[in-house]
Amino acid sequence: MVIDRMGDLAVVQPNAAWSEAMVGVLVSALARVTGVTRVVKNGSGRARGLEGLPEEIVMALGTAPDGPVPVPMNGAIYLADVMGGQKTGLFYDQRPNHAFAARLGHGGRVLDVFSHVGGFGLAALAAGAREAVLVDASAAVLALAKGGAEAMGMRGKVALRQGDAFAALEQLAAEGETFDLVVCDPPAFAPNKNALEAGLRAYERVAKLAAPLVREGGYLGLCSCSHAADLAKFRAASARGIGKAGRRGQIVWTGFAGPDHPTLPQLAESSYLKSLFFRL
Repeated sequence: MVIDRMGDLAVVQPNAAWSEAMVGVLVSALARVTGVTRVVKNGSGRARGLEGLPEEIVMALGTAPDGPVPVPMNGAIYLADVMGGQKTGLFYDQRPNHAFAARLGHGGRVLDVFSHVGGFGLAALAAGAREAVLVDASAAVLALAKGGAEAMGMRGKVALRQGDAFAALEQLAAEGETFDLVVCDPPAFAPNKNALEAGLRAYERVAKLAAPLVREGGYLGLCSCSHAADLAKFRAASARGIGKAGRRGQIVWTGFAGPDHPTLPQLAESSYLKSLFFRL
């Protein structure tokens, strides 16, 4: 069960049969304890399919929002599409990593690849970056990122590139672009053990293509939300990619999900999110 709160609205994701059966009780308790007046039930995602549960996004309490929900976080303003966006509409689990990256981007140029609604890029702008370039395949999420930048009064500091992230990295290199901070936060390339080897090759390729875009002395952030790729495997794949790009890196930060995403020692998969920041 995932619960993300956005002001007076919460999004719940019952990803297992037990939580689906208890949605009514959970929603009532959520309203009583937190005071939220609207609750979205987001019944989408691979996990529900494995449990034989239907896909649906419905209001479990109150009325649906008229549009994207503005969410302040780390000094930035994000627009979350809670009725049709990816997961709950926002990646709260990356909050501490957004905050760390924002400090690295102060005063510099930032490239946010697989940007979604601008998680790393908008946080960096809020912390004083002079420019952020956001890359994502989805026009819809880039429109939300643009709206967030406008809400922050920083539309003029954001450049948007829609398209395949790998192609965009290659194109930026061909254009001779460099950045003080590059962050890549791709989808889960290794969602299960069968996809592990292909996923690790994809993470290596991301690192190889992103590293040349980092200026000397700049920073490269690489993230993985793959359950099957543990920290050691992800770190090794990232290091291989950086090396194949002809760069040398030092790890200055290893980040995980925030404290509102606790992990179970007995369940390694619950420690799914890894973020590595290299100085190149």
